[in-house]
This record gives sequence, structure tokens and C-alpha cells, in this order.
Amino acid sequence: MQSDSSTTSPFSIATNIAVKLIQRESVTPEDGGCQNYIKTLLSPLGFVRTSVDTGGITNSIYTRIGELNGTLAFAGHTDVVPTGPAELWPHPPFAAVIDDGVLHGRGAQDMKGGVACWIAAVAGLCGEYTPIPTIQMLITSDEEGDSIDGTIRILEYMQSDGTLPDAAIIGEPSCAKLVGDTIRRGRRGVVQVRATFHGKQGHSAYPQDADNAIHRAAPALARVAAIEWGEPALGFPATSCQITNVNGGTGATNVIPGSCEALIDIRYNPGNDFDEIKAAIEAACEDSETTLDFDHVAIAFSTPDGPFLDQVCASIKKVTGIETVRDTGGGTSDGRFLAAAGIAVAELGTTNSTIHQIGEQVAIAELDILTKIYSDIIENFEVQA
Repeated sequence: MQSDSSTTSPFSIATNIAVKLIQRESVTPEDGGCQNYIKTLLSPLGFVRTSVDTGGITNSIYTRIGELNGTLAFAGHTDVVPTGPAELWPHPPFAAVIDDGVLHGRGAQDMKGGVACWIAAVAGLCGEYTPIPTIQMLITSDEEGDSIDGTIRILEYMQSDGTLPDAAIIGEPSCAKLVGDTIRRGRRGVVQVRATFHGKQGHSAYPQDADNAIHRAAPALARVAAIEWGEPALGFPATSCQITNVNGGTGATNVIPGSCEALIDIRYNPGNDFDEIKAAIEAACEDSETTLDFDHVAIAFSTPDGPFLDQVCASIKKVTGIETVRDTGGGTSDGRFLAAAGIAVAELGTTNSTIHQIGEQVAIAELDILTKIYSDIIENFEVQA
């Protein structure tokens, strides 16, 4: 557990806010009243809330005009994944129990803890009358779900309104072992494919009268698995292509299957693109009668090295002494929507050791350290010409 002798008590502002957020049950796509609660915290600090609710999703933009140049945003979500069997948790998942310096509950790391730290950082700076830039909080209840009517709708509104920020911190739990040891500067994109191989059903004793769809699928899928995707873009993991499910047949051993369906998940780096990926999969399956349905779930994105990432890492080092790794691993995040709008993005939150797990938890010390890092980032943010 990361510790810091200068951290505050377990009842710091960030901890108190995190407790209140976790106690609001907000399994995706529900918000559970979290964003109304955030409004009650931010309104006295001069923030104005703009609601961009779409398709039953709760979306909010909280804005405070600053004393310094530039606009810095925090992007996050109030929805959480389902808890799984509550009886398997060491404490009730929405009770927000603090036990031996650890806060337990769904969303503690992903990412109500990060949201609480940002609010606490802003509150501390405002309480000290510290000049800060214009601050935005972009909060959705549709990150853990389909992400169709969440952050993307916020960005569309801001583009039409001319209020896009200069840069954004995303409060995803980015760190491995210590707060600040890793930031995400980008993510791989995602392409998912449903491949249906067509044959002709028949009796296994009369194969001459049938066409085995699984036999058609097997060599095609072997070719898919063997595709060479080339060298990855600098700083990114290689493109990964995984066949995640194969299903064919009726369940009877004496029936030749007339169809076989396979699911393919591709995580691609910016060295590849959707059109290239689509063409490669089509070529691998061209010798079989196949229907291919492609879904470009997420684009790859990356924030280049420069003043913003340098400043984020400088704040981390100032508070913790850690040399931060600038990483591009992991799954998808809403950073893809901000990056597509031309916004510099850095993902920085708590550690991610228990995200989406039964017994999700976060150390109180982590929340205090993350609040200090956020505070330093905000106070020292500068817009580059």
C-alpha cells in the first residue's frame, strides 16, 4: 500500500466525497443521483452545470471560469459495472465501508475515487483563492455500457458551442502499483468481427451430401490468427487479433453443421487502420462462403509527447518523486472521443488492482496523494502557443 506521512486523515474531503458517491447505486447506465450531488458540491465554488442528457443517459458539463488563461477539463463517469454476488463481498458493495485505511465499494477505483479527488483538488484551490484556469468537469453515466450517448454527446455539444478545452485529464485508474507510476497517453483501437461460415447441414454418415461449415471455418480462422500486422507505432503494443468464440452445430454428434459462427476481437495500434484490418480479414476468409460483419468499436488515439504530458509528469514527480511511465496499454476509454476532437489527453487516476472485481477497494492514502497531484496539475496548467 502506498503511504505518505503528510496525508490527511481518513476523513479528508476526497474520502468523504468518494463515500457519498459510492453509496449512490449507479450500475450502468444509471447515475443514481451522483451528478446532482456533484452539482451541490461545485455550485458554491462558482461552477455552472449544463445538462446534455441523451437517450436516457445523464451527462453533465460543470464549468467554472478561471482567473488564468486556458481551459483544463476532467472527464469521468459515475456509472459502475454490476457488483456480482453481493454476499461474496467483504463489505456490502454500496456501503462504502472504511476499514483499516481502505475504502471498500463498487466504483472505489473505477472511478468514483478519481472523481472525488478532482473535486477535492478544485475545492482546495478555490478555498485558498488560488488563481486557476477555466475548469470543466465532463461527467457521463454511459462509460461502462455502450458509450453511445455518453461522452461523445458531451463532445458534440461542446464542439457546436465552441467550448472545447485545451487539454483533459481522464480519471481512469491508470496506475499499476503506486499512484502516479503510470499515465495513459493513448489507447489501441478496437475492431470486432462476427464471421458466419455457410455450409449445408446433413447426416454425418453421408458427408457427400453435406458441406461442413466448421471444416470451412477452421482453415479460414487459422489464416486469420496468422495475419502479420507489421511493426507497431512507436510507443504502442503490437496489434492483437484474438478469436474469442466459435460456435457451430446442433449439439448432435451425427449432424454435419450447416453454419458456424466465430467472433474476432482486434486491438490495433495506429500503425494499422480499419480499412487495412477489414481487407486482411476478408482476404483470410475469401476461400470460404462467409458473411463478415465488422464493428469499428473504437479508434486508436495518442497524445504526442509535449508540454502537457511533461507538466502532468512533473506534477506527479513533485508530489511523489516517481518517474512516470507514459503508457498506451489496456482496453478502451472515453479518451478516444476527446482525442478525436483534437484535445490533448492524459489518463491519470488511482491504481487499478481491483477494478471490476468483487471486493473493489482503494487505499485512503491513494485518494489523498491523487488529490495533491491533481491540485498541482491545475495550479500549474499553461496553454502552449
